[in-house]
Amino acid sequence: MSSVSNDIIPKQIKSVLGRMRRAVQRYFIVNGLKNILFVLLIIATVDFFIDRSFRMDKPQRIIMLVLGVGYILFISYKKLILPLVSKLSDDALLLELESSQGDMNESLISALELSRMKHHKVSDVSLKMIEETIEVGAQIASGITVDSAFRRARMKVNFFTLTALTLILFFGAFGIVKSKNLNTWYKRNILLMDLQWPSDYELQVVGLYGDKIRVARGQNLSIEVRIKEGNKSVPESIKIEFKSNEYKKSEELFLNQSGTFISSSVDTLEESRFRVISKEYETEWILLELVDRPELNSLSLSAAFPEYTGLGAADLPVGEGPHELLGGSELVISGGSNKPLKNAYALLNGSKLPLQVDGDSFMGSIANDKLISGSYSIIVEDKEEGVLNNSGKLMGLGFKEAPKFRVRVVNDRKPRLKIKSTGLSGMIVPRALIPYTGEVNDDFSIETVGIHYSVKEDTGERREIEGKLVPEGIQKKIGSKEMILDGVIDLEPLDLTVNSRFSLFFSAKDNNTESGPGVGESTRMLFRVVGEAELRTDLLRREKEQRQIVNEVTKKQDILLTDLGALSAELVDVDLLNRSSKERLANLQKAQKNLSVDVLNIVKRLKGMVMEIKNNRLEEEKGILQSRLMDKIITPLEALTQQTFPSVLLELDAARRMNDRINREKSFKVINASQRYTVQILRGVLVHMVRNEGYQQALNLLYEIQREQERMNQMTNKAKEKSLEGIVEDKKADSKVIEQEKSEK
Repeated sequence: MSSVSNDIIPKQIKSVLGRMRRAVQRYFIVNGLKNILFVLLIIATVDFFIDRSFRMDKPQRIIMLVLGVGYILFISYKKLILPLVSKLSDDALLLELESSQGDMNESLISALELSRMKHHKVSDVSLKMIEETIEVGAQIASGITVDSAFRRARMKVNFFTLTALTLILFFGAFGIVKSKNLNTWYKRNILLMDLQWPSDYELQVVGLYGDKIRVARGQNLSIEVRIKEGNKSVPESIKIEFKSNEYKKSEELFLNQSGTFISSSVDTLEESRFRVISKEYETEWILLELVDRPELNSLSLSAAFPEYTGLGAADLPVGEGPHELLGGSELVISGGSNKPLKNAYALLNGSKLPLQVDGDSFMGSIANDKLISGSYSIIVEDKEEGVLNNSGKLMGLGFKEAPKFRVRVVNDRKPRLKIKSTGLSGMIVPRALIPYTGEVNDDFSIETVGIHYSVKEDTGERREIEGKLVPEGIQKKIGSKEMILDGVIDLEPLDLTVNSRFSLFFSAKDNNTESGPGVGESTRMLFRVVGEAELRTDLLRREKEQRQIVNEVTKKQDILLTDLGALSAELVDVDLLNRSSKERLANLQKAQKNLSVDVLNIVKRLKGMVMEIKNNRLEEEKGILQSRLMDKIITPLEALTQQTFPSVLLELDAARRMNDRINREKSFKVINASQRYTVQILRGVLVHMVRNEGYQQALNLLYEIQREQERMNQMTNKAKEKSLEGIVEDKKADSKVIEQEKSEK
């Protein structure tokens, strides 16, 4: 495109192209200078504040200068030089122009392109059409104002921004001459002169003992320098110089939060001298004298346990621990050092527990009322004077690493009881038996065990009765750490009333004479006292619920039998099972397992009902209800869960894995027979459950009649008693009248 002579392009379009090219170059120049000055201002500002705040040394200032100049050159190349040297094609310029105008319908670019076609004499295009199009484009080009078309708004913004930046930098350059801070920055960071920031101050070294600083050999030490009181200004930078027989060095101090200047860690392995210097102040040479710390020669710990534990006293291994000590114990500490000591103490959470000092030894004890859990440190102080420690205080020296040990004070746990009742629901009759099993544990000794009960009666006037029972055979077990409890509570002597609330719990007491004794309690057992009729009715209701579940299980088992039969018919000629067939067998296996779990739960519930009948004394041992439930219902169902179901599940799993149709068919026959047997057993159980429910209903009715007869007899007897009481009272009244008449005569 650019190879075509400009002579073939209409002069109007050439004029537009020239103006566009100049406008673009002006835009690149203004935009480039704007970016260069902006970056220059930002770099200068950042460099000023960094050096003013942190007092950069000369290598740091050189790096900042190099980085700044380098980045400015980069911006100059990218934002100014590169855009100016890049060549824009005529096509790109005209496209930009038409895009800015918006209503030219590509007339200019079409005229340019057709001018080139005319030059090349394209045969398949009408020459007249070409000339007309070129003429239209030329006419449009003659009326275009490039300045109004090319980014005028942005050009104005860039121009004003460039002007503002130029003024800012001009006044900044003026400030370098007039402002002391700007002048200092210019000399330090542009001219790279070793010039200090101006201020007035006087420096004082902290921790002087006379004309020297005494410090422990090997101690992590930093020299601290503060501004003399009354000075208003703060030093811009402070250096410290060290010299010894082996080295000479200097470093700059840094300002901490308290307003003092701190050096980095000082070498305290050999004596040296130092001075502090700044632009306006310089101290004398100060001796850094090293003093040896005391060293731990021995440390021993022992504990005296409470007397009731029978543990006596014991030495504790020296180490951090933790050492577990029973509450009420006493801790004895003793040790020695290689230097005479001024004082010693055990430190815990800022609290000091004094230890006795005798020359280079220390000893003491922590009484039982002061011994608490935590990390203890043994702190000593020798007889050295004027030694600067880590906290900046002049005092004697202690161990380089304070011996530590941890103590965890544990309380003598109260007895732990895990006791539960079995064979009962939430309802009991007044003469019920409450079986219980469980264990009682203590750390040292169980002294007493009791059964606490309470009865809340609601007979018009609410009242609560509390009492205590002694578990069977407990006296023989007193004094041991562990007791196994297994017994029965007979409620008949308590004469409980119907519709009352009965609760009980077990308690145990240990032998803790220090802070106890500790008393532990079991979980409370809660019961509602009901009449035999209500309990029998509830048992019948629960048995009916289980019958409904058995009925549902029977239906599901029948469906499984049908599904397995259908699947076995489909696979009669199949050796290798596909994925779908394996999934169906797996689902059948899962469903069969779920039915097994359902039957097992039924057995558990029915066994619980049998125990409930026994413990509530609803009938004699192995009575008719118990025997019917066990022999006709529970035993057949239990046999299914223990024998039939496991066998079916194994056969189903084996059939799913077989690739031999003959053996698979044999497995299917075994499964089919077992499932048919299961259905038969379940149906037989259902028949017996219906019969048992009928028998129980009849028995409950008979019991009700008997209870009603007893109630009527009681009412009759009470009426007779009232009548007799009336006759007696009448006779007493008659005798009184007679006696009175006699006395009157």
